[in-house]
Amino acid sequence: MTTRNTDNDTPSSKRVITFTGNLVAETTYYVDDWEPGKTSRATEERFQVGGKGINVSKMLRRLGADTTALCFPGGVFGDACRDWLEEQSIPYAAFAEKCVTRSGSIIRSSLKPELSILGLDSRVSIEAVRACVDFLESIDGPFVLAVCGVIPNWDGDQWQPFRDWIQRRGAQVTLALDTYGEGLDWLVRQSPSLVKINRDELEMLVEPDEQAVDTPDLLEQVSRQFNCPHWIITNGEKEIWRKQGDKLATSIQPREAHCVSAVGCGDVFFATLLDGLFNHAERGQPGVLERAAEYASRNAESSGIADFEMD
Repeated sequence: MTTRNTDNDTPSSKRVITFTGNLVAETTYYVDDWEPGKTSRATEERFQVGGKGINVSKMLRRLGADTTALCFPGGVFGDACRDWLEEQSIPYAAFAEKCVTRSGSIIRSSLKPELSILGLDSRVSIEAVRACVDFLESIDGPFVLAVCGVIPNWDGDQWQPFRDWIQRRGAQVTLALDTYGEGLDWLVRQSPSLVKINRDELEMLVEPDEQAVDTPDLLEQVSRQFNCPHWIITNGEKEIWRKQGDKLATSIQPREAHCVSAVGCGDVFFATLLDGLFNHAERGQPGVLERAAEYASRNAESSGIADFEMD
């Protein structure tokens, strides 16, 4: 296990541990133009580490929150991922034994929409997962565990130690979810405190013949099926819906944004939501949601992730 930059710079805040099960070593190529079947030469290239939990921790760091990103960097790209995390001052704990990190490429041109290509899913070993669980069990005091993004081969034996830990976690652990794929249904059955998913993912929690209803009605239905007190449902540029406890679902409409890149907008939203709910309750939940939506819009109007002007 490798840990870096895990000092708590904001002792009054609640620590948010993010979990990324499918890390990506990503290179962005900036080109004047590109065409299928032709060679394009980059005018600039940048390396970055992707994965929803990494993006969430990056934004939490910008917000001044205490965070640590759990990840599984390994193989050819493992060292490059760790170096980048340190350069970005993102606190992390890495579990690398027998792991292989996937690669990805983004092509950006002012003349065409952004193109993103992801390699095969990362491979994570049971040894690395056990080390991750040991780390979680070693944490003193209460913390939020934010499970972010897809977890490949969730039903595989390698994830059993993590599944076991989630089921036996103590009251000091607040479980928050922004995940999708095969692990979503299982995870929402583990009594999370917060679920933030999009409309398509919400539909995955009901039968196909129950999906074609308005979002607030679908949210009311799903919230009755699962033991979770707080739901946030996003849908691109459309309304954001919130359901808390027995209260009727309410919504806000994000402002119109001139989108440069949609990459990472949901992660910026989730990070701002977590920081607001668990570190700044004085803002009130409507205010927290509005702030999260605004920062997601600003992120859409920039070419990076969590690199926009906040003030």
